[in-house]
Amino acid sequence: MGESGLFGRAQRSTGGTGDGAPDQRPVEAPDAGPGAVGAAPTSGAGLSRTARRRRVLLAVAAAAALVSAGGLAASSLVRSPAERAARTAPPPDTVLTAAATMQVINPSVVLRGTVYPPARYDVTPASASAEVTRLYVSGLSVRAGDQVVAGRLLAEVSGQPLFALAGAVPAYRDLKPGSTGSDVAELQDALAALGLPAHGDDRGGFGAGTARAVTDLYTRLGYPVPTTGAVTQQAVDTARKAADTAQQSVDALAARRKAAAGATADPSAAPAGAEAAATGPVLDQQLATARKELTAARAALARAEALNGPMVPAAHVVFLPAFPATVTAVNAAVGSPVSGPLLSLSSGGLSLTGQLTQAQAAAVRPGMPVQVLSEAANTTVTGTVGALGAPTTVAPAGQVIPIGGAGGGAGDPGTGPGGGTGGGAGGQDGGAGGGKAGGALYVPLTVTPDAPLPAGLNGQNVRITVLKGASGPPVLTVPVAAVFTTSAGRTSVTRLDAAGRRSTLAVTLGASDQGFVGVTPADGGELRAGDLVVVGR
Repeated sequence: MGESGLFGRAQRSTGGTGDGAPDQRPVEAPDAGPGAVGAAPTSGAGLSRTARRRRVLLAVAAAAALVSAGGLAASSLVRSPAERAARTAPPPDTVLTAAATMQVINPSVVLRGTVYPPARYDVTPASASAEVTRLYVSGLSVRAGDQVVAGRLLAEVSGQPLFALAGAVPAYRDLKPGSTGSDVAELQDALAALGLPAHGDDRGGFGAGTARAVTDLYTRLGYPVPTTGAVTQQAVDTARKAADTAQQSVDALAARRKAAAGATADPSAAPAGAEAAATGPVLDQQLATARKELTAARAALARAEALNGPMVPAAHVVFLPAFPATVTAVNAAVGSPVSGPLLSLSSGGLSLTGQLTQAQAAAVRPGMPVQVLSEAANTTVTGTVGALGAPTTVAPAGQVIPIGGAGGGAGDPGTGPGGGTGGGAGGQDGGAGGGKAGGALYVPLTVTPDAPLPAGLNGQNVRITVLKGASGPPVLTVPVAAVFTTSAGRTSVTRLDAAGRRSTLAVTLGASDQGFVGVTPADGGELRAGDLVVVGR
């Protein structure tokens, strides 16, 4: 190889380009091996260094992104005091309005009323026997809600029956043979209504006929008939012995008188006849006296027998004025001691009393038609206004009449009438009103229903609409809720104009119906159909 070829290769390796410029490419060194000093870095090492730089840059960028996202999340959770106040502040007031309208109002007065039984009888058992030391409920024949008819057994207390009979006056004494009075007549009527007439007895007199009827009643109930007791029976026994003794005396004297009369008539017995003739008037006198004593003894026996026998203790009977009656409460279970009223019963139809304001009462008269609506039972009934009472604060309620209790109006059998103040008619507390005072003043309105009120309405608060007259022409009306009374006592409404301004207008109220009331602007005020009135906020 020539020199030129060698220089030519060297020039291409170290020299410039074809135009004389120096070649900037790196000089390819001879392969000196991996252990050669000053060996240039390979291309693989350069790529590894670049990749590391890229990874570092990506990590820095990711960290910056995370920090930014965390800052945004934290900023969404942080609220300034102003923001918190804005979020927790109540919403702005909303004014509820309704438009005044022209419509036909059926003249009426709307009020609320209460349905209740006219009388409630609270029955507290009493003892009718001296042998009973304490009262326990030994049997119950009724439950709350049951309908009760006359002659029905209600309960058994310490072995004694408690039953219902028809009568307007509660029992206040034991009724026994020899008793007389209107309460005996009430018992006789109650027995006759059950098919047990007191044959042969005067009305109001407890005699043998009434005693037989009482015996039959207790037989129906399945209990032994109570009697007047040992005292009256002993009196009968004593009177019977006296009558028997008197009869024996009469018989003996009559025999002697007969013998004396025979001796006088026999001529062969002259001395004896003379003696008999002498004693005859004496025997006649003795016999007459004995016969009088026998008559008196027989009368005493009759009186004793008239006071002895079947009886009705006041503690056994609950007189109620009308049937069927309703058991409104049973306050104890079998086995419980008697510590108060055991049963409560209501008798007769339900009553309805409404509560009028004094302003409403001025427009209501007895005889006006009435519509009654029970929202709870979805029931409507009709009737008329019965009466208006004096203003009161006592809530509508029926009488509460206590029956029985300690000292329950009757003595032990055989000891005569008892005395306690808690007698069968309720003692001094009987007939007390059941309502409570302390409410708002109102005028009570009694409703006379066209038909008996359904039993399901008992205890309900109902809506009463009194219809005051026939329908008239359309009038300007507003919702009842729009009407209020100012501090000056003026009946008014608040009108809201198109700009949202409010003005108070005095009005005169007319008839009302279905939540609307007729109004007439007062004091020159203006209110037209379509004007908005405030009904609430």
